[in-house]
Amino acid sequence: MKKILLTLFALSIIGHLSAVISFHHEQPVNLLVGNILDLELEIREGYTDVDKVTVFFRQTGETSFSEKDLEPGSESNPIFSSTMEEFAAYSSTAEYYFVIQSISGDIVTFPSIQPELNPLRISVNAPQDTNEGFVLLSPDTAFSDITNDFLIAVSIFTISDQIDHNTIQIFVDDKDVTKGSRIFTNALTYKMEKAKPGLHSFYVKAKMLDGNIIESEHWVTILKEEKYELPLDLSGRALVSMRYQNTSRNSLEDSDKSANFLLSFNGSQKWLRFKSKIYLSSLETSFAQAVNRYNLSFLVPHFNLTLGDHAPKMNSFLLSGKNVQGIHGKLDFDSFRFMYTYGNIKRSVDGKVIQDTTGQDVLDRAGTFKQSNNSLRLEIGSSKNFMIGFGFAKNKDKIGSINEQYYLDASDSSLVVSPKDNLLFGTDVRLSLMNQRFVLGTEVAMSLYNDNIIDGAITDLDFSEIDLPFNPEDFEDIFVINESMVPIKPGVTNIALKSYLRLFFYRNLLNISFTNIGSSFNSLSTNYLQKDAMIISFNDNLMLMNNRLALNFGFNLSSDNVDDTKDNTSTSTAIFTQAMYKPNDELYFNLNFNTSGSEDGFVPDSTNTAVDIRSTAISFGTGYLVKQINSAPTRFSFNFSNSLNKDDANDSFEYSRNNIALSAKTDFEQLPIITIISYTFTLNDNSYLVKDELEKFTLVEEASNYNSIFVRGEFDLMESKLKPYVEFRYNLFNGDIESQAAQMFNLGSSYKITSNSVISADAGLKSYQNSDSPYNDYSKLNFKMNISQKF
Repeated sequence: MKKILLTLFALSIIGHLSAVISFHHEQPVNLLVGNILDLELEIREGYTDVDKVTVFFRQTGETSFSEKDLEPGSESNPIFSSTMEEFAAYSSTAEYYFVIQSISGDIVTFPSIQPELNPLRISVNAPQDTNEGFVLLSPDTAFSDITNDFLIAVSIFTISDQIDHNTIQIFVDDKDVTKGSRIFTNALTYKMEKAKPGLHSFYVKAKMLDGNIIESEHWVTILKEEKYELPLDLSGRALVSMRYQNTSRNSLEDSDKSANFLLSFNGSQKWLRFKSKIYLSSLETSFAQAVNRYNLSFLVPHFNLTLGDHAPKMNSFLLSGKNVQGIHGKLDFDSFRFMYTYGNIKRSVDGKVIQDTTGQDVLDRAGTFKQSNNSLRLEIGSSKNFMIGFGFAKNKDKIGSINEQYYLDASDSSLVVSPKDNLLFGTDVRLSLMNQRFVLGTEVAMSLYNDNIIDGAITDLDFSEIDLPFNPEDFEDIFVINESMVPIKPGVTNIALKSYLRLFFYRNLLNISFTNIGSSFNSLSTNYLQKDAMIISFNDNLMLMNNRLALNFGFNLSSDNVDDTKDNTSTSTAIFTQAMYKPNDELYFNLNFNTSGSEDGFVPDSTNTAVDIRSTAISFGTGYLVKQINSAPTRFSFNFSNSLNKDDANDSFEYSRNNIALSAKTDFEQLPIITIISYTFTLNDNSYLVKDELEKFTLVEEASNYNSIFVRGEFDLMESKLKPYVEFRYNLFNGDIESQAAQMFNLGSSYKITSNSVISADAGLKSYQNSDSPYNDYSKLNFKMNISQKF
């Protein structure tokens, strides 16, 4: 019974927070290898109650999620967003979920039920093979003195008798410039006139006589801007960001403001290269972990040195995804590499002591110990063929970094938070063949973990659990051995293993991985590593019909109790598939299906209740670009999704959601404007148990709906130097909830002073009305400005 009460309590928190904060996320259609995309989460209700939004993400088959805070929008533009550069390196499905934290400390996730087992997924299209029949003649990438009137010339001599010349398309800076090009039997040319300084890309696409579509390499050239020459090669970027908001509610006003500064630069002088990054925020405070970041790196042939904040990776289990503030060095040769890191994962933070009604000191907020990291890694071989690596990591809290009043309960001197010690060893092997089309690898690690080192190492006379051939006190500086070790006697439960296989043949990208992490394996220098878990992951991406049809299928099987130390074993299964069909450049169809289930393995009796949670989600989307609309080609899109989360074992909850979204994006050919119009309708039908004061459960059924209209106009003026925009959003909530409405108006613009200097600003106003609780009505003014300078 205890388990079901905990489950219902957790669900009641989720239900309460969901009632205050509602949100919407439109999943990207697909991801191309090497490309990045933006993730956005729209807060439809309760934006002021959101403290932060974090996205957790990984590539299918990875053992842990990385995390990243999303950039907040404003009350009138309530979108949290992040550009996911990390996705560019993914070769299999990208998995992610959102964690929304309120200012009161409550947390809700999306997906709401078991997001780690049933995350959102974006299929990764296998990369297209570029055709070597396209040969770039001009501009010469090694020739730096390119003027703003340069010629693009591509030879098709070797494939001239195999190609359909009528299907040749030339793209420059992602625009089709075929009409302005000259196409000959053996070559094609395009003249760039008055090109702007900066990076320019171009490629060629065509159909072969046998029907196959081929594409050239995507070439890039940089047109330099005449400017003052520094005595050394130096480039970088400076960014200043400012934010201000003012809330008016019941004749009362409240304001808030913040500012950030970012400076990054790269430079070189002969054989020396260096780079640095400085990030300063007004949100920095001594009562929390550091927000500000500083680093400086020096790179010389075969050696790199970084001072300050850095997040190195030395094996998935030893050191991965953690920021370490300290010293980082790397010796780098073709067949030999050595890496070393020393610094702090956490800084010491004092707690807060207050006096209760009797005048006695009470610990209101526990402190945080300074946690150091000492890691090294040795690699032999090359990732292009065969490589073997050996690693070591040491993580330890410094007891004297905070006063004992911040980790001891003043009333009974019991520990509120304990200092820890963690020692890890690991090795990994990777075999790569056939130009990395076949990759096979294994990683193994072992950990020692002590949950409380406050009393130091125990003597060999008092430590009777294990017959040690040495005195633990003699090795206290290496690892603290006492009764708080987890476990007391190390064994197979302290071991983590991961094996993976990657195959890429005939446009078929296959990834398989097996992970087994012992119940006592602990790593303080990795992010959110799931322990006591066995995970089998399978993912396959297949491109068919000349890359017009992309199919993705996969499954994750996981279970705990890998060391058979518990009475029951919890298992979960997730199966997912996606199909995207694009018969031409105007039309696409997209279908997603995900289903997952989780069982705890208990046999129901008088003392426990079985858990069996099932989740199913299906979505369909289609879009069509109507070029027949004269001077205003418009892309129409339609998306429908349905999700169901249910407790099959106890019928304690059932959440159903249907969502329909319609949109139209018009790019006027004769006018410098792009318009977007969209409408969204969501229907929620939820039921869940609520416990009353008499400890009785009552089934609550709640239906609600959401309507949203969004209009945006984007302008392109002064040869793309000035880009203003205006947008309006109207939201309406109805049903078995409080009736609410919100109107949001946003106005902004960016102005490119030079090719390297950009200033942007936007201001917005939100008006909120609650017909059931007029006292909660308010209006909010928001202002945001960014100043960016490249050099």
